[in-house]
Amino acid sequence: MERGRPYDGIESQGDITMLDNVKRAAVAAVMATNPVNVLYGTIESTKPLEVRIHEKLKLTADFLDVAEHLTRHERIVSIHHEEMATRNLGDRTDHDMLDSDDGEPPYTKYQHDYVKLIMQDGLKTGDKVVLLRVQGGHRFLVLDRYKRGEEVWSYPQET
Repeated sequence: MERGRPYDGIESQGDITMLDNVKRAAVAAVMATNPVNVLYGTIESTKPLEVRIHEKLKLTADFLDVAEHLTRHERIVSIHHEEMATRNLGDRTDHDMLDSDDGEPPYTKYQHDYVKLIMQDGLKTGDKVVLLRVQGGHRFLVLDRYKRGEEVWSYPQET
């Protein structure tokens, strides 16, 4: 008896075999277990909101949700000041000072509780952002701003 091809008996559509279809289904099943994709983009416009993902993909406000901390919003906070207290700022340490303090004793100290702060610093044109895309969905969450590693401790130049 003549031995057939390895895929004899497997239906095919042109060059696509049933085995190829099973492989595709397996890949789709694996992708379905990974419900989000992380994307990077740049704010191209704030009103209306537009985020450029790459040369051929620009997302408009209709497809975007924005994390609250990237919008104008309010927070209730407590403020504690102790003149000359050492503060770890990440790239350096510095001392808590008021503009009116002279740095000489007696030192000032105060506390304000339940102060309402209004955060005005929303997204700006040119901001680099991290987005999450729900697998199979058409919505993208602007999660946060980001900086490249070498830019972490750089600050915008004052104009």
